[in-house]
Parts: sequence; structure tokens; C-alpha cells
Amino acid sequence: MAPAPVRASLDEIDLQILRLLRQDGRMSHAAIAKAVRLSGPAVHDRVRKLEQSGVISGYCAVLDPELLERPHVAFVMVTLSEGNEFASDDPIVARICDEPDVLEFHRIAGEDCYLIKIRTSTNRAMERLLRRIRSIRGVARTRTTIVLSTELERPTIAVPEEEEAEPERQTTRSL
Repeated sequence: MAPAPVRASLDEIDLQILRLLRQDGRMSHAAIAKAVRLSGPAVHDRVRKLEQSGVISGYCAVLDPELLERPHVAFVMVTLSEGNEFASDDPIVARICDEPDVLEFHRIAGEDCYLIKIRTSTNRAMERLLRRIRSIRGVARTRTTIVLSTELERPTIAVPEEEEAEPERQTTRSL
């Protein structure tokens, strides 16, 4: 079940805090407090509430894949064998998600069943990973698109702008 939306309960200060933390997840509460003109304890309380509500789902270091020798990126479309696409696919999903070079896994609609993003150290390592995925019982085929270069890759979503209320339009009809 999807979590209940909390967007309506976020005010402009919450959104400012989220923008600051998105830019620098290690920013101190004191620095945030100064930026949003609140006390440190007030910011601490707001951040805690954002965490408890699930708006902030965690913190992580964004690692440079080039420096950590994972420069080869590909998107892989996975198609399940006839009859398996509507069966319980939990074992297949678990096997794919257990691979350390799989960064994203998405169930998709269309010709294929899954879209996964992988990042490996070499093309040879990518080939071995694809062979392991193809060997999983229930996988019929994979189609791989290798990334040549990346112009944009965001580690998280943007903080939504505060919505301005649109005045209701009244329409009149001539009879």
C-alpha cells in the first residue's frame, strides 16, 4: 500500500529545509536554521517530523562511479518467458536485485517486464552479469542499451514548488 501523501501538510519552510538538505545532506541544523530564520531546535523538530512522515526517507553519500571504477553503465530490458510474466516473480526479482552492480529495478508495462540499470567495472563484467541474469529460470531474454555518456543523473527528486492557488473560474453560458 502506498504511503499517505503529506504534500499538503508541508509549508514553505519545510520545502526550504528540504531544498537545503537536497543540496547538502550533511548541512547542520544550525546552518539550516540561519537560512530559514528559525531556531536550531525548531529546525531539528521539523527535520525529525519530515523523517518520521517518510518525506525524508534516508541519507546517503553520492559516490563517484568513475573514481570507484564503475564507469560502464547500461539499461537492460528483461522479458520473462511465456506464462511467467503474470506469475509470482519474487524469486526472479530477488535474484536480479541481489546483484551488487544492479542500481535500479523497475517493473514496467509494454513489451518487456523489467527495466534495470546496471553499472560495472568493465564490459567483460557487464557481459558476465547479463549472462547471470539470462540464466535465471523464467527469464526469456534481455535487451541492453549501453550508455556512452551521461549529461544528467540526479540522485533524488526535486523539491516541489509551493503551489499557488488558482482562482476558480466561473463560466457563464448564453442560452
